[in-house]
Amino acid sequence: MATEKKTMSLTTRQEQAAAVKTIGARMRAARELCNLSQSAAARRLGYANPSKLSKVELATDTNSVPLWLIVRAARVYEVSVDFLFGATDDWEVGARMTQEREVSAWMFDTFDKLRQRDMETLKRLHDRVQTLTDAVAVMLAASEDASVALARFAELNPAFEEMRAGSRLVSAVERASDSAKAAKTKMERFRMECAVAAPQTHQLSLAL
Repeated sequence: MATEKKTMSLTTRQEQAAAVKTIGARMRAARELCNLSQSAAARRLGYANPSKLSKVELATDTNSVPLWLIVRAARVYEVSVDFLFGATDDWEVGARMTQEREVSAWMFDTFDKLRQRDMETLKRLHDRVQTLTDAVAVMLAASEDASVALARFAELNPAFEEMRAGSRLVSAVERASDSAKAAKTKMERFRMECAVAAPQTHQLSLAL
């Protein structure tokens, strides 16, 4: 009988020590959720200094944790008593907190979907701008080749411009060259405007 009582007493002490350790860990977690230092939290809990709160959080005193401290901590940290006792992992209090958490989760999910949609749109825009940039580059190269070829032809044929439609051909090649150069300038300006606007919109960079 005495042995049985001793065993039960030992088990009770072990369970009490485990409970104190759990409470200490949850007290610390709740304080950190509120971004409070031990000193600030200790003052709000009614302690003159953080030493006693530190002992509770570290579970250095395994005899007991004052019940008034648990109740006050639940109010100060805005968590449930069940959370502090380790009976639940949900630290929020009441239906309002749960609703706010659900709304926050919905808002985050919606924002993430919108952001993903925007990124896909930007990617398509980037691909189209790149295609246009490549086309402008090809057009510019072709117009320059045409200008060089025409200049060489005129050099080999001094009377070229006196030929029928000769001056019109020269004018057409020059306009094509000027148009290609203007398109290249506009593309470069567009890229520069995108680079300037990107830091202000907080968008992920797509090198346009």
